[in-house]
Amino acid sequence: MRSRAAIIILVAGVLAAYANAYTAAYQFDDFAAILANPSARSVAGWWSSLPGIRPLLKLSFALTFDLGGGAVAIHATNVVIHGVNAILLWALWRRWVPRLAPSLENDRGVALLGALLFALHPAATEAVTYASGRSIPLAATFMLGAVLADDAARERPSRRALAWTGPALFALALAVRETALVMPLVPLLRAWACDEPLRATLRRLWPYALVLAAALVAVLATPGYHVFFGVSLGTRAPAEQLMGQVLAHAYLATHPLLGITNIDPDLRVPPAWSAPLVASALLLAAAVTAMFASRRRLPWLAFAIGWYFLQLAPANSLLPRLDLANDRHLYLALAGPALALACALARIGERIAARPFVRVVACALCAALAVATSMRNADYRSEVALWQATVRESPRKARAWLNLGYAHRVDGDAARAAAAYRCALALEPANAQAAINLELVSPGDAMPATCPAG
Repeated sequence: MRSRAAIIILVAGVLAAYANAYTAAYQFDDFAAILANPSARSVAGWWSSLPGIRPLLKLSFALTFDLGGGAVAIHATNVVIHGVNAILLWALWRRWVPRLAPSLENDRGVALLGALLFALHPAATEAVTYASGRSIPLAATFMLGAVLADDAARERPSRRALAWTGPALFALALAVRETALVMPLVPLLRAWACDEPLRATLRRLWPYALVLAAALVAVLATPGYHVFFGVSLGTRAPAEQLMGQVLAHAYLATHPLLGITNIDPDLRVPPAWSAPLVASALLLAAAVTAMFASRRRLPWLAFAIGWYFLQLAPANSLLPRLDLANDRHLYLALAGPALALACALARIGERIAARPFVRVVACALCAALAVATSMRNADYRSEVALWQATVRESPRKARAWLNLGYAHRVDGDAARAAAAYRCALALEPANAQAAINLELVSPGDAMPATCPAG
């Protein structure tokens, strides 16, 4: 397929799926991270806040406000970033699919379908439609650009300027979000999956090691990162983190990866190992085993699984976070399963009799994902709508009901706010914030909690 046609299809797909994302309301962390944060409200405020964590991310918001943009401009920028990422991913797959799946006849079609499935998947909405989710897709833009530049430099080793473009983009990715540190491992993963010598790739990656060293110095010199990592390390013990992340990976694979989205999933660290937790661990082990077992016969599958876990590793492995898992952390990891599915459909379609069926399935799948994304975007139209959707998915999580109550309170609906606060207290009687908020909207309230669905 011609490059221009592929880009038009990707852009049209993103615009169609996210047509209702521009008017999304500010949500949840947006108020503290963007609206009440001077470093994100103006370039002058951003400059005075340096050194700080994620400086390039905050600058992106500051520029929007200084140019006179508001919520629509912020959401439109997020959609544009997502569209750029889909194009970058397509460009990367065009280069790599012939090496990862040399037996496939239509490698360009695979590259387009893999990028399109990524672009339309509803799990990406938390990173795109949720304004505060921008750190992940923006970091992905620079990461994908760095990987493409590195691959081009590999082909043209005499181009010194090209050789340093990748490390420069990698540095920008780290300035957006520290989880971008896995970028240099992507070329190694591709070389491993294609059974190429790793030593040559390692030698070529030394500039990225310099960037990582400089980033480490910057982290040590920035007080905000001391607080950031201090809070993280104090969140839970290593054994609890292990059990929690086994559960988190099982959740990500069986919910958002399958299109079941939730901004506040009800995941709790298990008190001990149990049969469901062991089953989750076996599911995780089976995926890792499949990655190694498929390397010789199906390198594209080994690469896709490796990509998935590599992109999830920074947020879902050793370093504890308050929430065990969030849909937005699946953002760039989605590209792995999307590529695997595209390759699998292409293998089936190599049979002449199956080609029409495969084309219909591919088109129907893309359409279904686009519709699901549009429907999920509709939940972001207001705080009330988002938290109504959340309590339907997490009916036994007090924080979801607390946030729904606050949304109703801001909306001027004291009765629904009180009902939501009562549900939060029924689930978590020691929740002081819920008790305070209930007293504010309904003094002396002693009604039983009925926990209506929103």
